[in-house]
Amino acid sequence: MECHVRYRVIRREAFEAFCNGKTINMSGSGVLLITDRVLPPGLLVEVEIDWPVKLAESVPLKMVVKGKVVRSVKEDVALAGVKILRYAFRTAGVADP
Repeated sequence: MECHVRYRVIRREAFEAFCNGKTINMSGSGVLLITDRVLPPGLLVEVEIDWPVKLAESVPLKMVVKGKVVRSVKEDVALAGVKILRYAFRTAGVADP
């Protein structure tokens, strides 16, 4: 399932700015992302995934994941495998009619 994402690295002292990416695939325990740079394994990240299904057919949702980068490769693009530690669904605002 390919979805647009915003992600940021979580540091002890602060959060980094959000970057854009997209999902390649997802499972109940992890997500594979295309990222704008290589994210070294061990980093904690927050990922906001634009969910493809709307609440009540009109309200956009985001799945917000807190996870740990478990693998990272640079091929034609940078890829990061993130193990899901926690997740929650949040409304992303009301869509125009």
